[in-house]
Amino acid sequence: MKKLSLLFMAFVMGIFILSSCSSDDDLTQAPTITVTPGEDTLSVNIGDVVNYQANWSCPDPILSAKISYKAGSLQQIVLDTTLPADTKSFSYNLNVEITNSIPVGTTIQFDFFGNSKDNSTIVTKYIYVESGVAVYDSVVLQAQADGPVSADENLTFYSTNLNEKYTLVQAEDDNNAANIDIVFTHHSVFRTNDEMALKSPNLDSLYTMWHEFPGFDPPYEYNLANKNQTYFKKVTVDNWDELTYEEINTIIGDIGTEPLIRGIYVDDYIAFETHDGKKGILKVTNTEVNHNPYNESFITFDVKVQK
Repeated sequence: MKKLSLLFMAFVMGIFILSSCSSDDDLTQAPTITVTPGEDTLSVNIGDVVNYQANWSCPDPILSAKISYKAGSLQQIVLDTTLPADTKSFSYNLNVEITNSIPVGTTIQFDFFGNSKDNSTIVTKYIYVESGVAVYDSVVLQAQADGPVSADENLTFYSTNLNEKYTLVQAEDDNNAANIDIVFTHHSVFRTNDEMALKSPNLDSLYTMWHEFPGFDPPYEYNLANKNQTYFKKVTVDNWDELTYEEINTIIGDIGTEPLIRGIYVDDYIAFETHDGKKGILKVTNTEVNHNPYNESFITFDVKVQK
């Protein structure tokens, strides 16, 4: 009996092994997923765009492809598609824009998934959001408008976030006003560098200036309600070319609560902090105070701002 039992067990195991081998031969293969850029982790700055090109391939039909991402507690499916029958290759281009709503230090995980009938594959990539500095050279702002024509033409307002300039008319639009951080003015009587000023867009004096200016009839209604708050102070910068995110913080320290800076000269360094807490420094490279009328005065500066 014992011998029979052992023989029986051997017979059963033989069938199992043979059956398993036969089943393995029939299994479909797992898809191969290739993602470029090929680095497992990409370090990026705010404002960058990462272009992922993902390719699925398999000798056997690919049933589905999926992309999901996770950043902190946020999880979302980017792609979830069932592929047509007998699909053996599939491609997808994913552009990831790193906006300033993503906190510095965030790691974003992307999972690329594909499956056949019997097997599946997951490829994981990471994006790490580093601190960064945006650099804009030779920004020119004109002095304030003195009438309807210059209100439509003079580029007096500036967005340090977008590196965009705006006229007085454009600055009244809510979408534009939400981005504007700096206004450049020059005194209409005392046309000297002492009277050049960079101002926070929400200053009451700007409303007064344009509302009471005789060149506008009826008076220009400068809307303070949609304007941002910016603070300024002059600083010393020893190494402008190598200025980093952390060094901007160190140089500026506590920005204070001064909503304007007056008396602007070439080679001045003017620090600022915007309404959303971004800090930056302007390096004044040129000023023009001799034009008449005064609204043709201008200031030129380079900008380094945290992003």
